[in-house]
Parts: sequence; structure tokens; C-alpha cells
Amino acid sequence: MSQLTGKTVAVLVEDLYQDLEVWYPLLRLREAGARVVTVGTGRARSYKSKTGYEVLEDMPVTKVKVEQFDAIVVPGGYAPDILRRYPDMVDFVRQVNARGRLIASICHGAWLLCSADVLRGKTATCFFAIKDDVVNAGARYVDEEVVRDRNLITSRKPEDLPAFMATLIQALVEQRDEGDPTQTESHSRHRRVSRTAREA
Repeated sequence: MSQLTGKTVAVLVEDLYQDLEVWYPLLRLREAGARVVTVGTGRARSYKSKTGYEVLEDMPVTKVKVEQFDAIVVPGGYAPDILRRYPDMVDFVRQVNARGRLIASICHGAWLLCSADVLRGKTATCFFAIKDDVVNAGARYVDEEVVRDRNLITSRKPEDLPAFMATLIQALVEQRDEGDPTQTESHSRHRRVSRTAREA
């Protein structure tokens, strides 16, 4: 059995996404056996990256349900600034957090998390230019390649992708082995913050 057989992960997409931050997680998760669904705003059938590379939208956010997914990935680029203009997308991220499902955000992906108000009281990282946004959204910012705090996993930039994905995959494996205890508040409270893939 593959590492992530039976797991379903949403990758959030829109125009001007950062190529590596969509395709590296998407392909790595599929390689590990997960079902990966690209979820967009619904305004187009496909979206172009900052370099013009297209990604197809599998489902619009208006058609998805939180319980379908074990985790979501929020890539960077300028896409998050478009994603957060859609109330259905912001509400989806908010509901994912409320259910204790995993949220993995890299680079400018934290813009969407700020709008969904899911950073308050957590330790996180992001691209350095939006540090103030993250702090003002109530998070404690640290400059590390990957930070895991309860159901939240964050990284800074494309170079962090190996550690980012190692931490997300490990969290999904733990979720499977423990019978998805992320649904309980008590479990999320005792989950320690880890700042590197080795510590996750």
C-alpha cells in the first residue's frame, strides 16, 4: 500500500500561481498515493502560472465539501491575493481549520490564511515580504524553512519545498495511523510546534 492511500488533498489554484509551489506538492502527493484535487474559484476551467503554465481546475470551490479532504495546500505566487477575493474560498479555508484538517501554506499562501483568520494564536512562517500581514493576523512569525503548529504547516519559498512536503506527508501519515484525531480540540492543543521536517 502506498504511503497516502485513501487520503484526499485539495490544492488551491488561481491565475499567477508560483509554478513549483503547485506542481511539486501535486506530483509528490500523487506519487505517495494520495488523491489530489485542484480547487479553484470557478471563474475559469484552467489557470495560468506566473510563467504561463496551465493547471486545470478539477472542482470549483462552490462544489466542494470540507469533509471530502484530509488536507489543503495553499501555494504562493500572486494567486492567493486573487483567491481571497472570493468569499466561498475564504469560507472553505475557515471551515477546514474549524474541522482541524491540515492546512499547508507556502510563500504568499499566507495571504489567504490571513483573510480566513486561521493564523491567530499560532506560530507560522511565510515569504518575508508578508511577515507584517501574518503578524497582524495574530500569528507568531519565525524565519524557518518549515513550521508545524497543530493543523497548520507553513514554509517560506520554493527552496523550502522538500521540507514542506516531508512535513505534510508525515502529518497525513500520523493522521491515518491515529484515526484522524485532528478532529478533537484536545489533540490539537498538545501537538507541539516543530520547525524542521526532522522534528515533525
